[in-house]
Amino acid sequence: MSIKLNAQSGGSVALDAPTQTTSSADLTFKLPVADGSDGQVLKTDGSSNLSFGSAAPGAGQIIETVTGICDGRSITVGSGSYTLSNVTAQQDLTSSYQELNGSSIAYTPPSGTKQLIYRYTFQFAPSANSGISHYKVQVDGTDINPSRITMAGEHVSNHHHHSLRSQEWIFDLTESSDDIANGKIAGSGWTSNKTLRVVAREYDGASYQVSVHKNDYWEGASASGALIVVKPRFFIQAIA
Repeated sequence: MSIKLNAQSGGSVALDAPTQTTSSADLTFKLPVADGSDGQVLKTDGSSNLSFGSAAPGAGQIIETVTGICDGRSITVGSGSYTLSNVTAQQDLTSSYQELNGSSIAYTPPSGTKQLIYRYTFQFAPSANSGISHYKVQVDGTDINPSRITMAGEHVSNHHHHSLRSQEWIFDLTESSDDIANGKIAGSGWTSNKTLRVVAREYDGASYQVSVHKNDYWEGASASGALIVVKPRFFIQAIA
């Protein structure tokens, strides 16, 4: 049986029922009360109610990405709007851990997220004796122990090797309970903002000095008289 709709200038469109429904059940589908937006699909809630919405991503597909230069820009994605920090000066490390400017975000991943990539890229600028320093990722102030890394620059003839470095963690959101110390968070429990950030310190604060977000050398000369600020890069990606 079908419903036939005749076009005004010729031709028709028909909606055909299946040969038989499951268990010969009588089905009633409730249509949406309004049209959807461009790119949306017609989907069901499993109770015969139809609505327009976004198609659910398949396993391993990207749900959303929050990324940009830390220059104060705002980014709007499905989970909300985020404003990145505006980093305008170098940051000197000490013998105590401190938050690296531009690394912090209060974030709630979209529903269905199984893996979450968090990456913070910054200019590493050792100033003496190789500039040994330590970095780790935190969630609401709790260390992710496997994220701990040590960085050092090569000290040759009083020239210190600057370079872009990254600190990254890939969260597993498939666990049944939180194990933040090992970077695992139950996705079902991550329904409100958690603050992610990178913290860092120098090896001893006296002999291995490190600054970040700056260039000391540029185009054949020292840039110390006119500091060149290198803004960090920020990246978060939610994966189904």
